[in-house]
Amino acid sequence: MEKWIEEIASDITIESLPEAYRILADAIGLPATIQAAPRLSGLELYFPKVGRLLEQKRNDMIRREFNGGNYRHLATKYGLTERWVRNIVHEKPIEQSQMNLFE
Repeated sequence: MEKWIEEIASDITIESLPEAYRILADAIGLPATIQAAPRLSGLELYFPKVGRLLEQKRNDMIRREFNGGNYRHLATKYGLTERWVRNIVHEKPIEQSQMNLFE
């Protein structure tokens, strides 16, 4: 970190930061945000949702834990319906499992 930033860092509060930095400071802390600021300044960052990655990992865990008949247990453990667990275990996309009233 540049020397002059170190000198003023103690005067900076989360409330004095621009909104993007406030969000970052809430997540990783003010000292880490101040340290990261010089590298992030001027960049437009987009953080994609981690939902798909987490969902894929969850589905992998469900498949590993499946023992041939523990649909209800896995549904309860992961907060899903038994039907959803069945679709995951049998790798059937959810869209295909939905009934289409117009077919």
